[in-house]
Amino acid sequence: MNPDMKLQSIEAVKRSVMNNLGIAYVPQFSVEEELKSGSLLRLRTELDDKSYPGVCVFHKNRWVSPQMELAFRILQKQIEVNYSKYKNSAD
Repeated sequence: MNPDMKLQSIEAVKRSVMNNLGIAYVPQFSVEEELKSGSLLRLRTELDDKSYPGVCVFHKNRWVSPQMELAFRILQKQIEVNYSKYKNSAD
């Protein structure tokens, strides 16, 4: 799958696909509601069984917003990473 167009907003991608402007490869969690309602359909591809690495980088001496704290807790729960050992540690 070679993209002809890249958009920064998943919402823009969803709207484009719903308006018959093409197909898109997006994280399933981002289209759950649209899949349930039938406004989008899932297509099977060779990418279905692949996993993609992710990187989370943050400055250890900066304030962590409640949203970042929640994201870190979700990551910790999902992939068993304890970010608190890096938070406020001295180098």
